[in-house]
Formats: sequence, C-alpha cells, structure tokens
Amino acid sequence: MAVGPSVPAMPELGPITLGTAAFGSPAHAAWNIDENAACRLVSRAVDLGITSFDTGSSYGAGLAEQYLGSALARLGRRHEITVATKIFFPSNPGAGDGGLSRRNLIATLDRSLARLRTDYVDLLMIHRFDPLVPIDETLRTLDALVRSGRVRFLGASSMSAWRLMKMLAHQRGHALAPFVAMQGHYNLLYREEEREMLPLTVEEGLIYAAWSPLARGRLAGAAGDRARLAEDRRAVERFDATLDTPVLGALDALSTQTGFPHAQLALAWLIRQGVVAVLGASCPEELSVALAARETAMAIDFGAVEAAYRPHGVIGFDPKDETFGA
Repeated sequence: MAVGPSVPAMPELGPITLGTAAFGSPAHAAWNIDENAACRLVSRAVDLGITSFDTGSSYGAGLAEQYLGSALARLGRRHEITVATKIFFPSNPGAGDGGLSRRNLIATLDRSLARLRTDYVDLLMIHRFDPLVPIDETLRTLDALVRSGRVRFLGASSMSAWRLMKMLAHQRGHALAPFVAMQGHYNLLYREEEREMLPLTVEEGLIYAAWSPLARGRLAGAAGDRARLAEDRRAVERFDATLDTPVLGALDALSTQTGFPHAQLALAWLIRQGVVAVLGASCPEELSVALAARETAMAIDFGAVEAAYRPHGVIGFDPKDETFGA
C-alpha cells in the first residue's frame, strides 16, 4: 500500500481484507451466508492472520454489520481487529435514511455501532459522494465523529478523483480530520482507476482498497458461482463480452501455464499493484486462495493479461450524479 509522509497514522489493513457484502439472508440472495456461517468465516480469517474486515450500513439491510458484530463478540479480541464500515445508501429501499447529512451520519453511525457491538470503528468511509449536502456539513460532521472517539480514521469510496481532491483540500484548509483511505472498483476487468484515482491516492498518501477484486466471481474461472453470475443484476450489468472476454482468455492461459487458480492470480495481481483487496469470501477455502495470492504476487508475469485490457466507461458510480448541489 502507498503511505505518504503527510499522514502520521493509518488504520491497520493488510493486503487482504475480508468483505462482508455476502453476509445476509440466503432468502434474499442465494449467495448470501447466514449468521452461523459468517461467524465461522470470520473466526477462520482471524486464525489465518486476516484481521481487517469491511462492511457497510446498507449491506444485507444491516445484517452484515450484525453478523460481523456477533462474530467479533464471540472472538473477544476487538483490540486486534480493524473494522471498516460505510455510510450513504439507505438501509432499505425507501427507508429515507440515506445520504451524508449531519443528521444521517450521526444516526446511522449510532445504529452501526450497536449492530457491530463496539463503541468505535477503525475506519468510517462515505460510501458515495452526496451532491445534495454541502461538503462542509459532511466533513465537519465526520471530523466531530473522529474527535468524539467513535471513529478512528476516515475514508471515501467510488467517486471522481476531482471530487476526492476537493474534499481533501477542504479538510486540509479547515484543519479537519482527513481521509486516509479510498475504496474503489478495481480488478483485472476494470482498470479505469489507474487514470486518475490511483495516482491521486499515491500523491496524497492514501491507502487504496479495491472492492469487487474478483468481479463478482467472474475472475475466479471455473470456481466462480455460475448462478450468481447469471442472476446477480450487477454481475450481468458490469460484464461487457466484447471488452472483457480477451482478458478472461489471457487469464485462462496464465492459469494453465502456472497451475495457479484464476482467483489466486487475480488477487496476486492486485497485491502486486500495492492495493488492498477487499475479498467478499463466503467460505474458508476462498480465504486460503487469498493467502496463497500473497506468496505468488511478485513471481508472476501478468504482461499478456494486462495487454488484453480495453478501456471501459465508468462503472461503480455515475459521475453525472456528482454534479448537483455543493
């Protein structure tokens, strides 16, 4: 990870963070895992040395935070764990509790802390940019949450690089607690973050974490969840056969050449880029693949896979949604 000299401290994130977007009701989505499975997965992750966990107030309509909180309570090792959560999206469609207003940030953090069974989070990220709320209101509220001790560090997720820089400058100019991490959509099938966002995070000394590191399983090869790839609306919408098939073909060839699983290679490539991979694992075997990726990251030649990439339109957020309001 890239850590610049302007930031005196950082949250403790390893090259692999366990994401919890799959923690939820299996009745809602077949690929979700229930509380008992989530607790076993978290326990196994900690046993393997993965001690950072990523969740969000909207994941599983709050169940992801609840399950993670239950798992951490069973472990009883909160001081050894890094917990990141995110605020922006409503807890349920039509709930009216989304956005980055002072009122919603405070109320949502209260609910998140209760579900997580903790009195602080290590990293609080804004899940998207909110064009309906002045950035001064959002950033001063976030600063107050840090000063209160309920939040250790701040971060952001999936926005235009110029928006992030504007917010960083506002924090700097008003002596507010700064963002120290950025989470974005980045994997072998989607590398648009390399144009502006990744250079910005390096320049400004921010940790960069990649969500959807396996493109919702599409980069896992035969080990991917076929049902999810066919039924998950976002998995379908974010796949462009014309642009993505050449990369998948090159990854197939590299897997055959090296004998390593597709997922191990895709994660190794991310680790090689110096970013944190937020892996939405649903079983212990996927954790083992992730750990193996750390060992092979520097030994693989990804030249042919990288050469197969073709530019994409923006995926993961809509820049036009950022143009109204503040």
